[in-house]
Amino acid sequence: METKLLLTVAATALLLACGGGGGGGGGYSGLPISGAPPSPEPNPNSNPNPSPNPSPAPDPAPNPAPTPITANYKFLTFEQNVDIGNDPPEKRFNDYVALLNREGALGYRYIAGSPGGNNVSLQDSFMMVKDSETTYSYEYKTFELDIMRTDGLARLLQQMKEQGAQGKVLVQFLPQMTLTPPPNLNPVFGILYRKDEGSSATYDFDAFMFPNAMADLVNGANARGANGFRPWATPSMLTQGKAQFFIKDLSSSARYELKAVVSPLSLVGGETPHVKAQIREQGALGYRLVTERFMTAPDGTRPSYIFYVKDLTQSSTFEYEFLENPDPVFGLQAANAAQANGQTANGLRYLALPDAPVFFRSLNCAGPLCVSPTLLETSE
Repeated sequence: METKLLLTVAATALLLACGGGGGGGGGYSGLPISGAPPSPEPNPNSNPNPSPNPSPAPDPAPNPAPTPITANYKFLTFEQNVDIGNDPPEKRFNDYVALLNREGALGYRYIAGSPGGNNVSLQDSFMMVKDSETTYSYEYKTFELDIMRTDGLARLLQQMKEQGAQGKVLVQFLPQMTLTPPPNLNPVFGILYRKDEGSSATYDFDAFMFPNAMADLVNGANARGANGFRPWATPSMLTQGKAQFFIKDLSSSARYELKAVVSPLSLVGGETPHVKAQIREQGALGYRLVTERFMTAPDGTRPSYIFYVKDLTQSSTFEYEFLENPDPVFGLQAANAAQANGQTANGLRYLALPDAPVFFRSLNCAGPLCVSPTLLETSE
């Protein structure tokens, strides 16, 4: 019993580690847009003198007449502690979702946050956006983790499929709500779902265990992309590893391609301007930025890869802008929402990285790749 309790405490810290609580900046992707570049993982078989990057092209001149977009970003906070002895464990979760539903009724969509807490508290600092003429509803489902079993990721996938059949998509992993009664003492977590009340779309989900090799991830993703699935989340669970989850809109004919390109920072002479240049080049080819990961290359080295996704049924292109941190405080702040609102006149939407904000402009584009993504899509 004592061993299981210790493992349960560890599981509480590690469960569903893909965008909910932790990472300082709220679990945001590790794209090295600013700051010191990460060093590539050493490998004895690697070439000690890889080809240097060419000098990056200067930042492109801004579009002289960008088309404004209609979008409004909003920063909110929630914090509540349980009144032990009087409040049921679910009260703080119910009140949190009630706040989201008030905003959802006004058309706001949850896109980024960093929920945290424990058995007696819940807090989140998050950003929402209203960018379409619809309304949203939110609800949470509970998820019990038994660290003595190995079916947690499979059960999560099944829950997502059941909710997807009702038009609901997973948008955030919430912290622990309570423990099951003795003798099990399993942690019970919240899983946040969202439904677009103006759409009749339903969704399917798929998943596979996250591989070490870049080629295995890309090939597995593209086999599913050919059937309309795009990358969605990468949850991990203690004793079970990490999985790549995918989402499919059953009302859409979209087909997706995932692409991995070695980060310039994994090459000799690579600098942040080279990263920005690469992202812009891929955008011109129709690829929207996703995230960055160290993975095993075909030659056995472990460079950093930048991942992109493309809807193969469209001729979309993407333009990117890289702005300065609007607030000296680390992590998502009200200043990020204010900055995002200021960029809508330039046709730009917030993508990710509150401390080195990345914005994008979509051209000839329709569908989910054209709007600010949910944090799960861009988190490692």
